[in-house]
Amino acid sequence: MQPMTDSPIPSTAPLGQGAARAASEAPAAGEPNSAEGPATGKRTPGERWRRFPSNKALWVSLALLTIAAACLRFWRLSYQCYWTDESYTINRIRGSFSFMLASLADQGFPPGWYALLRWWTMAAEYLTKSDYTALTPAVTRSLTALLGTLTVPAMYYLGRQFTDRKGALLVALLTAVNPYLIYYSRDIKMYPAVWLALILNIALFFKWQSTHRHLLYFPLFLLTGCIMTALHSSAWFMVGLQLIFLLTRPRIKALDGPLWVAGVGAMSLLPIYWYLNQTNWMDRLVERSGDAGLSFVTSYTDMSWKTIASLPCSHLLGYLYPSFPPDPIVRRWFNLGPNFDPHMATRSWPWMASMEFWVAAIFAAIMVLGLIPWRGFRRSPERRAAVTRYRFWWIAIWLVIPTVCLALTWIPQDSPWHAYVWHNLKPKPIWEPRYLGMLVPAWILWLAAALRRLPTLPVRILAIAFVVAASVFSGLSNQLILRNPPFHKAAAIAAEYYDPNNKKNLAVGQVELLTPGKVIPVTYDLALHQRPFKVGGNFIPYENFDISIGSPEQAIAFLRTVRTKPEVQTIVLTDRDGDIKDPRYPLSDEALAERLGPAWKLVREETYELHYEWRFYIFNTWRTRVWKRVPMGAAALLPQPSTSAAGLPATGSASKR
Repeated sequence: MQPMTDSPIPSTAPLGQGAARAASEAPAAGEPNSAEGPATGKRTPGERWRRFPSNKALWVSLALLTIAAACLRFWRLSYQCYWTDESYTINRIRGSFSFMLASLADQGFPPGWYALLRWWTMAAEYLTKSDYTALTPAVTRSLTALLGTLTVPAMYYLGRQFTDRKGALLVALLTAVNPYLIYYSRDIKMYPAVWLALILNIALFFKWQSTHRHLLYFPLFLLTGCIMTALHSSAWFMVGLQLIFLLTRPRIKALDGPLWVAGVGAMSLLPIYWYLNQTNWMDRLVERSGDAGLSFVTSYTDMSWKTIASLPCSHLLGYLYPSFPPDPIVRRWFNLGPNFDPHMATRSWPWMASMEFWVAAIFAAIMVLGLIPWRGFRRSPERRAAVTRYRFWWIAIWLVIPTVCLALTWIPQDSPWHAYVWHNLKPKPIWEPRYLGMLVPAWILWLAAALRRLPTLPVRILAIAFVVAASVFSGLSNQLILRNPPFHKAAAIAAEYYDPNNKKNLAVGQVELLTPGKVIPVTYDLALHQRPFKVGGNFIPYENFDISIGSPEQAIAFLRTVRTKPEVQTIVLTDRDGDIKDPRYPLSDEALAERLGPAWKLVREETYELHYEWRFYIFNTWRTRVWKRVPMGAAALLPQPSTSAAGLPATGSASKR
């Protein structure tokens, strides 16, 4: 494939040849030569700065792209409630270092990320003098948002190992607006950290292989390698790919192989110690065929064409799956419930689903058309002779090998192929977009190369504008709409009626549905200025909270119990599907008024349009209602219930239906 370059003398030599970089930065033919400096060809830094004003534009452009990436990652960082995996992360870092290590004893994660995030929250606790502020979404997510922002200059550096400055800037632009990277930069899991370390590691590997400055680049390569393998085991895919790159590069240097082997040995010290002595995860996964935390994968993934097609859709566009409602798979993923389908007309945007399909198709067309050498048909013999033989072949290997390895975990255990591939091991199906996140840099490099290879400048500009606009639109979904159940909004309302000196005065009921139990306690603890999950047990320091209601029937039982307690003066109840105006719905206003009796009056109601994950054309309505106990005869003096909407403008709120 032709390299990503527009320069008259392109950087087309294989990696490992320093002349390629010099050629890509050489002045164009016919350019004035008066400022080149001494006859030796060397220029002072000041002469270079004056001679190449494009350097200033380069760094300014890169700085602006990094700032834009920061805006997309930091803006409204606390808008989304903690979700399941984030709440489990909070649970692991809430106490001492030994408590954190013990909580990881049955997990497949190395301890690097949890140690880093725990240090970050400890620093925040020291600066804010608050033990609960340190665990709020704004503090914890600021670390991943920072690491996600730094991915932009890191990808520019990686792009420079493949192409010229303009091509690397395009790579940085696509990284800044990538919805998948934006999404995980606003999530406190380890993925932004491991991807940043991985990008730097592979870029430094290529740089080290193309220079004789071993003392500078090899230690940096080793450092980033040790970091990435301490953060997540998926980083070892990149180590294996480096062996292929090393063996297939031209004119390998004598020290390259021994140094790389020594570096890999150093990278493996912590993971080997961890998995042999601190966790039994590997034994559970591959030998005893235990769950090992991977059973969720099979609930929405199989090795169908949809799963395979969803991988670039996820990594480039943030689209989770090419399947549209009312598909039962979609309903099961997001716990929509059996009563979702009859209300499709008011709970989905079909045009959004169609738009996603066509946007993905256009992206696929651009990447396929980029394989055609449109701009190479008229190249001179010199340019044809300089075409790279290895770089883009390496990108193909980068994409194919990890994908195939994880796909092979789906071989049925009773199949003869399973014994042939895995022998006596019993791996669980592992295919999941997060675990293949190391492919995102390769997808971006391919997309950037394809955009630069399109014929004619207007076509290239139009294609780049479309890609950026579609990416930003998808990326903003994390900031403009509610993605998870609005537990944090319900908790904020409850906090308005909470008196720490009279905790029994308030009762809170939160319909949990299928959300794991740690999500809601974390949210309510933070809203009420409590440190989540105090060391010593998972407790709620107030009596009348029932935040694990699994059904409307349980909510009714909770209200029946609370009603009999004279000390309770306020009930805050949050439920989903409260917009169904059906007398048979057990949590309707009329049904609750009858069950609570005349001593209780509805004084407040707020609704939230909830959009699910990346599939934000699917939504449900949640609502929070506040009931107050009033003396008999004083009900007429109470104000009428107030109703407001949160999130995007509602297509039809509870008060209007």
